[in-house]
Amino acid sequence: MDRISSKWIFILAIVCGGFSTQTLSARVTGPCANCHTMHNSQNGAPINPSGPQNNLLTTSCVGCHSSTSSATIVTLGSTQIPIVYNTVVPTNPLAGGNFYWVRKGGGNDRMGHNVYGISNTDATLTWAPGNAGAGCGGLGSCHKTLADPPNANMYKLGGCQGCHVSVSHHADKGWYRFLANQLHDPNDYATGIESPDWEQNPSASNHNGYHGTTDVYSAGSGGSTEHTITSFCQGCHGAFHGPQSGVNGTQNVDYGMGSSSPWIRHPTDVALPSTGEYAGYNPVTSYSVQAPVAWIDPANPTRAGAVVMCLSCHRAHGSPYASMLRWDYTTMVASGGGTGGCFICHTLKD
Repeated sequence: MDRISSKWIFILAIVCGGFSTQTLSARVTGPCANCHTMHNSQNGAPINPSGPQNNLLTTSCVGCHSSTSSATIVTLGSTQIPIVYNTVVPTNPLAGGNFYWVRKGGGNDRMGHNVYGISNTDATLTWAPGNAGAGCGGLGSCHKTLADPPNANMYKLGGCQGCHVSVSHHADKGWYRFLANQLHDPNDYATGIESPDWEQNPSASNHNGYHGTTDVYSAGSGGSTEHTITSFCQGCHGAFHGPQSGVNGTQNVDYGMGSSSPWIRHPTDVALPSTGEYAGYNPVTSYSVQAPVAWIDPANPTRAGAVVMCLSCHRAHGSPYASMLRWDYTTMVASGGGTGGCFICHTLKD
């Protein structure tokens, strides 16, 4: 297989993906030498030219989950590895998208998250958009940028591990794609149900089982109480969430999503309405992988339990569209006769 690194390691399943009636184990099987080395040298040369890795690993998260081919799933022994960064246009990007479109030397900052080892620091943004807390978004914060080296901030969480914090491929704690932040709160993690192929070939019967909530205040303690994908996103992008007056109404500032009269940002953590134009989209019977929903109970999805979330419109890693969207927003023209995208939910506006 064609790989950026000459050594394989399944250290971090960085992709956000998966829904089915079964869960996907992240445990690794096979020879220890697939991932570890007793010494960072072989035949007089270093195993990893960038230096030794933690836990005697042969390469980094990026080194494992990258490829110079277009393949987005590769196999090492009996273990399948999701690829989230291809140096050429990926074939069938996984659920989280791909960092190809935001890569160094050819990518566009608007197309994805800037992550250390893959892309440079964003040329325009100085910290995570929508970071409402000066302390959380300030110098030395893990919420400022993922493009810093792993040891650059106070929590030592740059790059991939800024989101995928508690990583261990020898055991599976049941968390959704290793999305957790135990440095702040041991109960702060995301849950959900994963697809066997990380949505490489998604369909109405093989897709993500994102956990959602209709509690708009989950940006605060939702990671430890709700364990939803949206509450995890709000760790860095809190100002895109919650009422206009601020989280829990404690700040009289103009941010958040507002309310239905009027919305100032697209709502998240709200139930997908079942009346009016929204009645035309029933994700229980005709789930759209282009405009997915979260579920209050992913194991038992119901129409009343369908929830609008961040990932209903965005990819977690990157996409070929601006703002990491799942579709080209510039082609969404009201009454223009278009299909897909925004019109999957807004069925009467096409």
